[in-house]
Amino acid sequence: MTLDIKARTEELRQRIAAARIAEGKPPEPPENFVPVPLGIILTEELVPFYKIAVNFAAIIASGTLVRVDTSKLEKYRETAKLLRMGVGFHARGIGSTVDWCLREMDEINEAIDEGKESEIDKTSKMRRFSFFLEHLNKSPWSDTYDYKSTEPHHFREAKIKAEVERLKNNPDAYRAELDAAWRQYREIEHLI
Repeated sequence: MTLDIKARTEELRQRIAAARIAEGKPPEPPENFVPVPLGIILTEELVPFYKIAVNFAAIIASGTLVRVDTSKLEKYRETAKLLRMGVGFHARGIGSTVDWCLREMDEINEAIDEGKESEIDKTSKMRRFSFFLEHLNKSPWSDTYDYKSTEPHHFREAKIKAEVERLKNNPDAYRAELDAAWRQYREIEHLI
């Protein structure tokens, strides 16, 4: 059974690599690069979106579809885009989840604009949002754990907390770190 899983995993990896090559990209996506401290701060910037997603999910749960002006949510989309390149698993997952939520909102907007609301499966959308909200509730501070590190967790966590505080208390340092991350993102965006 384990060999079968390994074989299937390798087959899937090869199919994904072939699809990426067919798109003119390298077989493997670029490495994630947004450091854990910056990822934690970026997830904190997404906290207001959680309330928006909860309210939107509640409206869908009531059986109603509403159009959301997602242009007013672009700052969350942009933050999520960068966060999806996070080194930290949980922060990266939160970024991906915000992106998924916004794409679902876009899809519902499109259906409403085209008069195709009846084609939207509200139960399926509600299930997706329930799943999304579960992921948005994760803590990016869990990214302070590193099972590969020989350094005790409390030392690693203390260093990350100190760096988060330094960035929060020094707007110039935060801006420099954020700008550097965006520069790197723009350089590799076509390879993602």
